[in-house]
Amino acid sequence: MRREWRKDEINYLKECIGFQKITTIAKNLDRSYESVRLKMNRLGISNTKAQTGFVTMGELAKILKIERNTIRGWAKNHGLPCMKRVVRRSKSFYFIDPIDFWNWAEMHKEKIQFSNINSQVLLPEPEWVDHERKKERDNHIIKKKNYKYWTTGEDQRLLELRKNGLTFKEIGVRMNRSSHSVAGRYKRITYR
Repeated sequence: MRREWRKDEINYLKECIGFQKITTIAKNLDRSYESVRLKMNRLGISNTKAQTGFVTMGELAKILKIERNTIRGWAKNHGLPCMKRVVRRSKSFYFIDPIDFWNWAEMHKEKIQFSNINSQVLLPEPEWVDHERKKERDNHIIKKKNYKYWTTGEDQRLLELRKNGLTFKEIGVRMNRSSHSVAGRYKRITYR
């Protein structure tokens, strides 16, 4: 027998969607997974940008015209605020509030190529962003760091320096590379 949805149940669903699995919401409401999913469809709610106002790391990467892993690195290593939200039964995404992103970007301008970002694509866009965009275009500023390929000789030197007990940071200084790059390359060439 079909049971009508009460207003408090609908409010609970709207508040919890994305923060809890649908199976958990269904259990807490004493409803089936399918019942909750159908109610979400009828209400037009989901865990997407349209519902939350947030963007996923993938969406932000497309907007900034960079790799998704760069966004992950910013979140993991440079304090870009993000939140994990669960969708459907088990899949999860990391969402970023555009306001949090712009606040973070203002403090990390050196990491972002503002001239690659289309105007007003990530709202609300602060006024300072357009100034940065124009400054980069007018002065032909390129912030993008190009990947520097490793040569066989560099691989051999890396292995030798590591064998001699140097840290990744020390090797990075000697080879004019970041410690992160050195560590990653070392892992790739020693785990073949």
